[in-house]
Amino acid sequence: MKKIIVIFGILLSCALVAHCADLTIRSDKQSFSVEENKGKFEGNVQVQLDDIHVMSPYAEVTMDAKQGQLDEATFFNRPYAYQINGGKKSEIKSNILKVSLLKKVITASGDSQTTVSTEKKPTLTINADEQEYNTKTNIMTAVGKTVIEYDNIKTFSDNALAKITTNSELEYMELKGNAKITQGTQNTLMADKFTYTTATQIAISKGHAYTDLTSENGDRIQVWSDYQQYDRNKNVLMASGNVRIHYKDYIAIGPKATVFPDKNTNKLNEVVFTGRAKITEQARSIEADKIVMYMNPKDFYAEGNVVTRIRNLSNVKDKKGN
Repeated sequence: MKKIIVIFGILLSCALVAHCADLTIRSDKQSFSVEENKGKFEGNVQVQLDDIHVMSPYAEVTMDAKQGQLDEATFFNRPYAYQINGGKKSEIKSNILKVSLLKKVITASGDSQTTVSTEKKPTLTINADEQEYNTKTNIMTAVGKTVIEYDNIKTFSDNALAKITTNSELEYMELKGNAKITQGTQNTLMADKFTYTTATQIAISKGHAYTDLTSENGDRIQVWSDYQQYDRNKNVLMASGNVRIHYKDYIAIGPKATVFPDKNTNKLNEVVFTGRAKITEQARSIEADKIVMYMNPKDFYAEGNVVTRIRNLSNVKDKKGN
């Protein structure tokens, strides 16, 4: 999950502060309408604002008549913006790029793409219909067909939000709407909504939560529930509400389950069901107030009003006429 949360400490985090430098614009042609309080710039437009550089075929800049200040700069026809901070370079492309100088908001609309590179090596790519960064609240939002790639992590969602500190560190993030996270070809997480808080390093999945984990030897454990919480520090996964877990020929259901790691390997290895739970293994099913399921070695333990049922397979075949 750590790989997942790093991705939002990104573009333009120190731009548009109150003491911003003057806006410098170079172009082949420039015109200004006093009546409209608007400047138009055509051909090889190059803009510099602090350490932010924007290039575009065409741009418009409006003035706020009452305050006598630059209000908004809009760049058209697939503009390109970048910012260099030490060894890190942040870039953004979109159909339209709008910089609100008074509201302190940057908006990239239409097939927007953000790329962050470290020492010329891309480390992050964000694609969305629209991306916006509000420097007053330090909140970044991405809306519409949002796809984020970082190392071997890829996320999909209808939109995303992140609270970022002034040092470009992630404080809080959430993915909403058909959210999905994949890590390589092994692990998949799905939910209606994901949230992550850096201070606690806890990730929460809400609504149709689903986790599919594959171990190094190829064994899979699948967890469905209404709610899931993953504590990265402890490597513990907790699921509640209509919990259903599949592992090999085990099918277990119950109101609440917690998946714990092995003390030696720190790999998920033990599932503890609390509340009336049921585990089915081929022709045998067991119900109990508490069930503990182990993955390595594959085994389980049940206690509290334990009821075992074993299907008589020969009788079932006889009734079918076989």
